[in-house]
Amino acid sequence: MGKGNRNKAARAAQRASSPAAPAPRPPENELSAAVIVVGELFEIEPDCASAAGLLAEVGAHLGYDLRPRPVSVLIHDQPTGSILAMGPKATEKLPVAQRQSMENHRPNGKDTGHLVLTSDEPSIVLDPNMRQLGTYGVDAPSIIIRVKSTQPESGEWQFSSKGLSLLYFLDEENYALLPLFEQTRRDPNVVAIARKIGEGIRSGLDLDTIISSVRSSALTKP
Repeated sequence: MGKGNRNKAARAAQRASSPAAPAPRPPENELSAAVIVVGELFEIEPDCASAAGLLAEVGAHLGYDLRPRPVSVLIHDQPTGSILAMGPKATEKLPVAQRQSMENHRPNGKDTGHLVLTSDEPSIVLDPNMRQLGTYGVDAPSIIIRVKSTQPESGEWQFSSKGLSLLYFLDEENYALLPLFEQTRRDPNVVAIARKIGEGIRSGLDLDTIISSVRSSALTKP
């Protein structure tokens, strides 16, 4: 056997004896993993701007440009019979009598709406903090929606699962949540958490392992 062949054989033997590296996740699966991890970290805490800020940083670490998008959301949960609204564009869709009878759970009484992120490649909407509906007794997941366009002509996106229906209305002129989003992204602690999450996702770690690692580290939740 020639020297070149011996070297190839040695490298092949080394690869065979080394643990197999985890298979990388496709782009959409990476972002889906990021949404789940960030959603688990915030749980049902209603803080969509901070959750979006952390997710945007995770996306940047993974190489994705995630854009903040102010929205209003109309929520109908069949299991509980709940009809809820986030943001003025959603609230105005409800009958006047229903609006007047709704309890006001808005931060400081202000209807600031909701904040999601979008990616153009792949074309998706990401909402890590819809789990906040748990504060109203509504079981909602962190959400990722494959869409035809991040600039829909209708100005709307829809999501439905297990009796939960969401109708998102783009509300680009509502800037109320953007300052907190930007502040979150600049926080060194958030940047460090995002890096840890991104490295775990990129290396193929189990999501529960990533979540536990972030929670148990010296890094505090954003």
